Amino acid sequence: MPEAREKLCQAWLSCSDSLGEKGRGQLMARFGTARQAYNQFSGEVAQLIGEKAYSELAKLRDKGIDKLEQALTRDKISLCMPGDGHYPEQLAQIPDLPPLLFYRGSLSKDVPRAIAIVGSRRETRYGREQAFRIARDLAASGVVIVSGLARGVDTAAHKGALAASGRTIAILGSGIKRIYPRENEELAEQIIATGGALVSEFAPKAEPLAYHFPIRNRLVSGFSHGVLLVEAREKSGTLITVGHALIQGREVFALPGPVDQPGSAVPHRMLREGARLITCAEDILEDMGWAQSSQGVQTSFVLPDLTNEERRLYDALCDEQKQFNELMRILNLQAQELNVLLTTLEMKNLIDSLPGRMFKVRS
Repeated sequence: MPEAREKLCQAWLSCSDSLGEKGRGQLMARFGTARQAYNQFSGEVAQLIGEKAYSELAKLRDKGIDKLEQALTRDKISLCMPGDGHYPEQLAQIPDLPPLLFYRGSLSKDVPRAIAIVGSRRETRYGREQAFRIARDLAASGVVIVSGLARGVDTAAHKGALAASGRTIAILGSGIKRIYPRENEELAEQIIATGGALVSEFAPKAEPLAYHFPIRNRLVSGFSHGVLLVEAREKSGTLITVGHALIQGREVFALPGPVDQPGSAVPHRMLREGARLITCAEDILEDMGWAQSSQGVQTSFVLPDLTNEERRLYDALCDEQKQFNELMRILNLQAQELNVLLTTLEMKNLIDSLPGRMFKVRS
């Protein structure tokens, strides 16, 4: 098991924006461990990794490793390396596993069932609602939902897991102190509060740079036993995640969509190329051989009996909270009719009212 000092020295290396995977590998080849690289760090290293990376690491080293430890403790950020008792077993199997993970929340070595749900940032209402529904039902069956905290399908998947009081893990393309997009900061805190985790291989203050996201996509699939593709256009970054899933030996699932929508193009192509077609959480549970082990666990999120109008209102709030006037417009209801429905769902403990006449599904 890696010692605490080695993990801190690995974090020191991660805090250099210019070091890169190649430079890190050169340091490890020369010194053997990050701790030895820290202890024996000198001007000669500049010839090995370049002046810019050397200068960054030298400045960080001058501040002292204890300062870094204090900052991580203050921000409730933990470190995890291969060989740790809580380094995820699934992730340890991938060929290019990260040398260090920064995380907030709860990580465990053994996650017997985890599914990644990925898709477009420019999702349709159909994609958003389906991602929410499937994530909710999987989480209700004890499946951990993995996604990337991005706008669109990712956000819907995380919210669906939370709606079932399930566990979800967000893999970031930025540092843990730079939640992206910023509008998901509250969602990130909810993930932590409900037993999930925020995970990044980038330093805590790392910006959400464009090249970070393709790198992190291998972890989205790596944390999971299977990957579900909900919506994606051609040339979408989601294809990178699917590619990693295939290399890592993960199952790939695809949800069919409307044939006239651009976001259906990639899922439909994946289906032609051999991805498993699914329409609900039960399909995934059965294909993964988890249906039997879900006995005694709720296999879907069961709503009480609702009228058609009550169900329409509930479904309208599934993906995100909405304001009263927006609900009137979406559902084509008069104010009095909508008030009755809202009151009924609140009495059934299905929704909550918020300031500003906002409403959301109860999590």
